[in-house]
Amino acid sequence: MDLPPAKHVDIMAHRYTIKVESTRSGVMSDDELGRCHTTENVILIRDDLPPDAMKDVTLHEIMHAIHFHMELADESSEESFTSRTATGLRTVLVNNPMLCKWIFESETTKKTSKKNATNT
Repeated sequence: MDLPPAKHVDIMAHRYTIKVESTRSGVMSDDELGRCHTTENVILIRDDLPPDAMKDVTLHEIMHAIHFHMELADESSEESFTSRTATGLRTVLVNNPMLCKWIFESETTKKTSKKNATNT
């Protein structure tokens, strides 16, 4: 299992705890892949996801937190939504370099890197 490299993530100056939950724990329903609790600063991720799906879900839940802290609403204009989301996402990625590396390293990239390292 390819878990997030940190138990915490800084999102817009709010420290969130990342918890990987067993599907048997009953914390999340069977149809949930993840959940973001903005009032508790907790992100939950299912433990049975493939590596790239776990990264997508982690990023998805981070985006929920960004949208909350940037006070974005469904009626926000596309330009406002895009601009604020970009600023929020870049801030998260800059402030969490280990998480950034983990999210953007794909399983294919890992295999290629290992192969190249053994050939040199």
